[in-house]
Amino acid sequence: MSLGSSLVRTILTTSMRRRIVINDDMTTILSYDWKRPMVISLCANLVLGCVVVYMANIPDKINHVYHSVIVEEKSNDMALTDSGLTAELVASGVVLPNVAVAQATIESGLGKSKVGREAKNLFGITYHNCKHVAGKYGVYAKYNTYKDNVKCYAHIQGRYLSNINGRYASDPSYVNKLKEMK
Repeated sequence: MSLGSSLVRTILTTSMRRRIVINDDMTTILSYDWKRPMVISLCANLVLGCVVVYMANIPDKINHVYHSVIVEEKSNDMALTDSGLTAELVASGVVLPNVAVAQATIESGLGKSKVGREAKNLFGITYHNCKHVAGKYGVYAKYNTYKDNVKCYAHIQGRYLSNINGRYASDPSYVNKLKEMK
């Protein structure tokens, strides 16, 4: 090797290349090749940025899927949430609506079971003659809307509560006390 040219030796390390440069005047310089680590860092940041943007949009996607699968967005039916069902139960005059929400959760998973989805039957009510029942789904009552199912539940509850006064409860104001507990 001539003295007129620089001698370059490359030593490989785990993440980047380290160079030892020997100049014409026999001085050594230690330099690093930053190209490879920069490209890796740029790619990692690009992937991380895409993941952050995707994760930021997930709640909207989940909300849309929930409403489009169970209750159509353009429907006049109630929302299948605890608060949506509670509001409908209160509007229908159901006594102890929190107990009815618990029953709907146990019976149909709040509308997620096959009977809940296809028959719109949240409470597992069996088929019977009622103005709210639209048909039969196996042994279960089938409804046109979840609101009709809630109205039927309120009707059934009203029939049972009317039989409690004077028959099962010794206190003649037992049902009124129940209704006050809302």
